[in-house]
Amino acid sequence: MADAVLNLPVRAFVAPLERTGSIDARVAAWSEEDPLGLGARCHGRIQKRLLLEDPRHQSEVPVEQTLARPGFSCRVRGRIDLLLAADGAGPATVEEIKTGLRPGAILEALAADPEHPFALQARMYAWLRWRATGEPARCRLRIVGLLDDAETLVELGFDPEPFSAWVEARLQAHHEAFLAALARTGERRRLGAQLAFPFPDPRPGQAELAERVAQALAAGRRLLLQAPTGLGKTAAILFPALARALDQDLRVFYCTPRNSQHEVAEDCVRRIRAQGHPVRSVTIRAKEKVCPQPEVNCRPDLCPRADRYYDRLKASGALGALAALGCADSAAVALEADRHQLCPFELALDAAPHADVVIGDYNYVFSPGATLGRLFGTPEDSARQIVLVDEAHNLPARAAEWFSPALDADWLEALRQPAKGGPRQPGLRRRLTAQLKRCAGLVRTQEGGHRLVSPEAQPFFGEEHRIGQLLAWAADNGQELGPAHPLVQLYHAWSGFCAVLRELGEAHAVTWIPPGRLQITCADAAAHLAARFGTLAGAVLFSATLKPFDYHQRLAGLAGSGTGAAEVPSPFPAGHRKVLVVPQISTLYRTREREVPRIAQFLERVLPLRFGNYLVCFPSFEMLAQTQALLALPGFELLAQPRRARAEQIGALLERLRGGRGVVVLAVQGGSMAEGIDCPGEALIGCVVVGPPLPPFDLEREQVRRYFDRKYGCGETYAYTYPAAAKAVQAAGRVIRTPEDRGLLVFLDPRFLGPEYASCFPADWFRESPGELVSRSILADVRAFWDGPEPPG
Repeated sequence: MADAVLNLPVRAFVAPLERTGSIDARVAAWSEEDPLGLGARCHGRIQKRLLLEDPRHQSEVPVEQTLARPGFSCRVRGRIDLLLAADGAGPATVEEIKTGLRPGAILEALAADPEHPFALQARMYAWLRWRATGEPARCRLRIVGLLDDAETLVELGFDPEPFSAWVEARLQAHHEAFLAALARTGERRRLGAQLAFPFPDPRPGQAELAERVAQALAAGRRLLLQAPTGLGKTAAILFPALARALDQDLRVFYCTPRNSQHEVAEDCVRRIRAQGHPVRSVTIRAKEKVCPQPEVNCRPDLCPRADRYYDRLKASGALGALAALGCADSAAVALEADRHQLCPFELALDAAPHADVVIGDYNYVFSPGATLGRLFGTPEDSARQIVLVDEAHNLPARAAEWFSPALDADWLEALRQPAKGGPRQPGLRRRLTAQLKRCAGLVRTQEGGHRLVSPEAQPFFGEEHRIGQLLAWAADNGQELGPAHPLVQLYHAWSGFCAVLRELGEAHAVTWIPPGRLQITCADAAAHLAARFGTLAGAVLFSATLKPFDYHQRLAGLAGSGTGAAEVPSPFPAGHRKVLVVPQISTLYRTREREVPRIAQFLERVLPLRFGNYLVCFPSFEMLAQTQALLALPGFELLAQPRRARAEQIGALLERLRGGRGVVVLAVQGGSMAEGIDCPGEALIGCVVVGPPLPPFDLEREQVRRYFDRKYGCGETYAYTYPAAAKAVQAAGRVIRTPEDRGLLVFLDPRFLGPEYASCFPADWFRESPGELVSRSILADVRAFWDGPEPPG
């Protein structure tokens, strides 16, 4: 049997296999990271300068060695930043460049820790070159301040023979970790071979769906799947993905747009475990949602859960407890974190590499600012992930939002006001006030009407540099810089805006929105999504609304031969569903004054034909309120979704539907009541969709339309029609959830008969034309549907 080979970059080889000490956001933000994205450019400038000074110098010198032990080899590779030729007869110098906003913090950390990873990295490069050439070398670090370009050289003692002993010890540690991982791989492979579908009697369509997923993953294809709500698509997709992950030593990341959708994946894992298969899952929620502290500030001097976190984690056995639990949902993670006074967010992250399934938000996979580095930090890491995207019709719009930042002059000026958590040092207050004044003034140079603008980028980048300098100065002078500090808020907003400003392309538009907002709008983030999907071991995107497939493939960055698409028809009896389009009622804005009373009258005549629970979904809160004011439904309990509803308010509405009878909830399409909720049986017997929820017709949306017109020749459809149709069909999908359910689905507006909208409807709603869904006698047809034979049970 051939020796096992582990491939590691130098940085990974020298990094500790287990972290120690405390969580300290200051270290990550100011010494080891490159928040402004300037490090690569700084490296290049220094290398170019030094090579011009002496042509004998070299940069980016490749080094590689295979370190062997019986039955095991580790191939270590990397590139030396600078190999400086000797002045005389002495040795050459191996130099590693490290950059940071606070170089002083790096120097302090190096002085305090002789085995700091930066020092070990430089010595490892020197050692690899020595092994390859037999030539000794000097070794040093060049520490560079990103804000002032100041350079400090740190000489590192390097003796090849003693360092060889350190390399041997680190190789032994990697070998032991590799053997443990190998044992876990074998255990997972055996588990995968025994895995059984979590339901003893799969619903019609589930087996077909599972087979499609298995084939696509085996072939390395990405897959888009439209399947109706109630089919059980989560189990049918998660099961084959998990089976492949266990067999191929991969991991499944199940991502959702809402935390409320985590439960269905967790339930599937529990069902698999209940059959005797000890698979593991962990759910990750946002740090701000799970932090038990009054303010999120990950510093050991401010948060007792951050203090000595890694040491206490190792002693606590918390990771073992979560692994034994199997399905570590957010409540279980919080309970275990409380038991040992650990950070619940970090605990979930530390459990993720040991899990078979990780459940979390889209952000952790796709967002440029929130991607989990432990799972997706390198191409090798990403290549071990199978990503399942639930409610995938939401992903393109969410991704476009990540690249649509804004700067608001009024908000910048409000940050100047003294507030709790603001600057305590008079010097900092003066500097911050001046900085905010400059920033607000720069934003206001674009003042005028609502219009397209072309701001000069360099002044924004200059202020970004000044903000970074002020941050470093404040930190060096002992100022507390928590997340709520106005300087930190300014930094995040401004640098986020500049990050997109640097990459402006044909998919972006910059507008001025009075009274004081400078807005970048991204129409299409497909290139960003394509880059992420391209690194994965597999990906399945699924929803009840993924038609037309070419539209969703394009916007998700998956257009091309490597992507498959399929629609799975509803497995439930067609006679249990009554779908109507009512073209007699229009929801056009210009006709609303006349039509809103007719909408109320329609509801008052149709809903009482069967007493039960109904969802009425409007295109806006304004239209909801107008209709609610006119609506009279004696005997029914009438409730409305609040604007900016909190999770507990949505929960209360769901409880009334699930526990009451004769409850009518007025909601908005695309909101928390119209997507991702589960109300089977009598909890919901009908849904009335009041018109398509078209995006607002404004300058920004018009730029989106024009972009898609230029790119695909269908701007109106891509910018307005398809997004509205998806929300409308999603709302209707809340009704039929089980084979026994019967439900009424009504769409009010003649636009639903148009070919673009009809192309988004499930294929089994009509045979040839959506005109089949129009009734000449609505009340008689609805009454006949409800008077038909009751489903069994």
